[in-house]
Amino acid sequence: SQLQGASQLPKNGGEFLVITKSLKDVMALYECNISAIAPLSENQFVTDLQYEKLKSKFKHIILFYDNDLGGISNMNKKKKKFNDVHVVFIPRRYQVKDFSDFRKKYRKEKALNLIEEVKLYINGKEENNI
Repeated sequence: SQLQGASQLPKNGGEFLVITKSLKDVMALYECNISAIAPLSENQFVTDLQYEKLKSKFKHIILFYDNDLGGISNMNKKKKKFNDVHVVFIPRRYQVKDFSDFRKKYRKEKALNLIEEVKLYINGKEENNI
């Protein structure tokens, strides 16, 4: 299956890779220096082989779908299959459903702050599991 944004991924990988639901979110994340990909639809996901290849190149893989019922349900299903993936979503208090909407409404600086909060959460979560 084809992955939007895959051709822009760094060859050597990195610390974080976001799997999101749309090309507009991939583009908004790239504007904030975050590697991201998106399957062609929310009902699709990366194959097992693609996931293993991505996991070998990136320290953390993050699912970041919409914060609506469908998005959260989809992330939970994928988390059951790929239990080492991190699941994050934008809290509803921001009144946006996805990252590109957040970036548009709150501007780049606040989007960068949100990204830093997620990084701290994921790194802190990982330290708590040790």
